Amino acid sequence: MKKTPFASFQQAYNRYGTCFYSETVFADGLTPIQMFQALQEKATYLLESNDVQSEWSNYSFIGLSPIYECVEENGSYKTIHLQTGKVIASALNFEACYQKTVSHIDPQPSEMEIPFQGGAVGYVSYDAVEEMEPVIKRSDQRSCPYYHFIFCEQLLSFHEQTKQLTLIQLVKSGLQPAEQAFAEAQAKIRTLIGKLESAKAPVLPHMVTKKQLPIEVRSNYSKQGFINDVNRIKAYIQAGDIFQAVLSQRLEMTVSVGGLDLYRVLRYVNPSPYLYYIKIGKKEIIGSSPEKLVQVRGDHVEIHPIAGTRERGQTAAEDEALARELLADDKERAEHHMLVDLARNDVGKVSVYGSVEVPSLMEIGKFSHVMHLVSKVTGKLKPEATPYDALKAAFPAGTLSGAPKIRAMQILNELEPTRRGIYGGAICYMDFNGNIDSCIAIRTIVLEGNCATIQAGAGIVADSDPEKEYEETLNKAKALIHAIEQTEALFAKAVRLS
Repeated sequence: MKKTPFASFQQAYNRYGTCFYSETVFADGLTPIQMFQALQEKATYLLESNDVQSEWSNYSFIGLSPIYECVEENGSYKTIHLQTGKVIASALNFEACYQKTVSHIDPQPSEMEIPFQGGAVGYVSYDAVEEMEPVIKRSDQRSCPYYHFIFCEQLLSFHEQTKQLTLIQLVKSGLQPAEQAFAEAQAKIRTLIGKLESAKAPVLPHMVTKKQLPIEVRSNYSKQGFINDVNRIKAYIQAGDIFQAVLSQRLEMTVSVGGLDLYRVLRYVNPSPYLYYIKIGKKEIIGSSPEKLVQVRGDHVEIHPIAGTRERGQTAAEDEALARELLADDKERAEHHMLVDLARNDVGKVSVYGSVEVPSLMEIGKFSHVMHLVSKVTGKLKPEATPYDALKAAFPAGTLSGAPKIRAMQILNELEPTRRGIYGGAICYMDFNGNIDSCIAIRTIVLEGNCATIQAGAGIVADSDPEKEYEETLNKAKALIHAIEQTEALFAKAVRLS
């Protein structure tokens, strides 16, 4: 067992407003799901990955005991201490409120070799662009804040390869002698370890052998209404307003299962580079996003544009044939090139001149139900730019809005019948060291009460076939709908059977 020695704890306790106590143990008999379930009373988020090319695929993170909440309300921002209800920071924009919050926390610089060591986890809704760019502000009421983030008092970091589990306790300095604070932090971590040692494997439901009825899906579009709006976008393209816009439809379902069970099935049905289950406010966010929005680590900036889609084949041979067809499709290639150029422009806004590169271009990325064309764009962050500047420069993703981005968003606000909310925004962490990692909020279920909402879009260009674009949105939603149906069949109290 590796743990923080008292001498280094005391030094940090006397110097910073918040310090860390940590212990690292060997946990080869536990999975992240088991850990989350064992600590479910305190557990707030679970972040995982299923991507062999990502450093995240080596780690899972579990946030426990939320202590601060940073949230936008009616255009103003505040951070609340959740135990006392006291407002510890407020501002007229998110960045200022976040910086005030971090200054209040005054965290000890961490030297642990894990990519996330504590900080804020949450979302930026697509509608937050109204504060960033001169888009048309919608008059309909918002269903979620522009920004909503939580800071947790405890963090678990599990290394999937070495099976090492690091448990981190944040400790507020100056409230008591260092010896007592150290003993209390140690006791809290030992309590967590005790609960994990007695954790039982999740109860496995009996498989449903009879055919289940499909779940009822309600859309904010009729098929003809969607096709009509595709044609309206094509008219805008013909008139020279834009080159491309991503039109989406929202699908709602009534469910009887909980968010964690949905996540358990989704991570299996649709494994992706970004997997997340977050309980925040009245919402549960369950996602399996394939697409990075922006990552900043030190001065390295990275975006992964994804555009161009085919369904997966039924056999390996059909799969390869579809991949070759996608790579040879002039319409898909042109759309992808356009969005790579947009990503290069976004990275270039905050990068040192001449540092923007495209290390990989139009590679095939395969997921459970679809395959995509995927590229990587990188740059070196300017000394005067902040990681949050990089997030703003990339937000929202061109692959979820269009090109040129601002005019495309104005047209989408005019056409789409409801606000997007979390869809098309970002799920991200901002750590105490200034690093950001974020993914685009797609392939995501938002659960509020018994209402599950998903949304999917299609990139409309000059030669788009309206019927095929409508079908593309359904193909993208298929994995999530299937996950919901499977969860209902496996975990619902009353299974719908035929």
